[in-house]
Amino acid sequence: MNILIITNVWTGAKSFFYEGKEISTGMPAFNNVFLRILVDDRVDRIHIFLWLTDKSDIIKIPEKYKHKVIPHPFYLRKKGVISFFILILTMIRTGVSIVKNDKVKRLIGFGSLAAITAIIGKLTFIPDFRRIFGTFLINEINYSKFKLFLKHPLEYLCFSLNGKGLLVTNDGTKGDIVFNKIGHQKLPFYFPLNGVNKEISVSSVKPNIDFPQEFMSYVARLDNWKRQHLLIEALGVLKNRGVIFPKTYIIGSAHDLDYVNRLKESIVHNELESDVIIIYGLPISEVHYILKKSMLTFSLYHTSNLGNVFIESLQLGTPIVAINDTGSLNLIDKNAFYELKTDDTLELVNAIEFLLNDINFRERMSYQAIQFANNAIKSWDERATYEINLMLN
Repeated sequence: MNILIITNVWTGAKSFFYEGKEISTGMPAFNNVFLRILVDDRVDRIHIFLWLTDKSDIIKIPEKYKHKVIPHPFYLRKKGVISFFILILTMIRTGVSIVKNDKVKRLIGFGSLAAITAIIGKLTFIPDFRRIFGTFLINEINYSKFKLFLKHPLEYLCFSLNGKGLLVTNDGTKGDIVFNKIGHQKLPFYFPLNGVNKEISVSSVKPNIDFPQEFMSYVARLDNWKRQHLLIEALGVLKNRGVIFPKTYIIGSAHDLDYVNRLKESIVHNELESDVIIIYGLPISEVHYILKKSMLTFSLYHTSNLGNVFIESLQLGTPIVAINDTGSLNLIDKNAFYELKTDDTLELVNAIEFLLNDINFRERMSYQAIQFANNAIKSWDERATYEINLMLN
């Protein structure tokens, strides 16, 4: 069959779309599904609509897939509501034309752009499947439906329009509660955990970095809602107390440059220049090596804590300190991580100091993490196959 996919160029997929590389790393929830769709025998030709914001972004599909993948870049030329809706209408009109002229049989939308897929499906009577990687609508769940629609029209339509199905990652953002409020009664809804590479420790690669024997890490995109600043503040308190702690590596792509500058300022303010190192992104195999070797790692988000890095840390048996103030980690065995119910800096300080001093506690937590991951989390091969079958069958 021929299919139409609508998506952003996710950070983890830039090497595929911009550099023509066959394998992309990062954002496994997208890549593990997308790369398998490319080689699925049920699919003959793939039209891909790409929402782009920079005219200088040039699409370069890998040679291996040029016979099968037809990219359609759409550029948001200006900021503003009018330009936003003009682009959406253009994508809808183009999509309807391609569906009719190339006999497209399935529509797949990734992220909030899946709303456009849903509209094209309604106009052409072609089944559409939507895939959302978590949702922050839970933070506004008490708003009226009308207000939610006005503030987040695309994401709202992903939930509220009928279709072949909607799959939302169960990453702690409580997409099931959002669906209960605004979801269409006849829209099949799926809410699974992401998968994990069960051989993750085998495929890890040592980075070309001179690590000390003991160190801590925080792996996450450098963004305000990931809250790396909480860790820096806690380490500053420990330093003022005279507590000796391992060198700490904060690793992630520089998504929010203003926030990155704030982190740097905080490091200087707390006199941690020799204690905290920021590394702006690494290949995923090297990140896994760092996680595996970390004495402690951290996940301090307010919501969406149950993401890929958290699951990978469990599989690797890395002792992890995580904030669970919204219940985002209630599915996880409480013995598999160190739970904080608040973002209070002193609580984080006390947790770090306790764990650094109790190796037996860390070892028990590591064992429980691996046991939980092995028993409760699917391999990515199994998880991705499940999702693709929902899309294509």
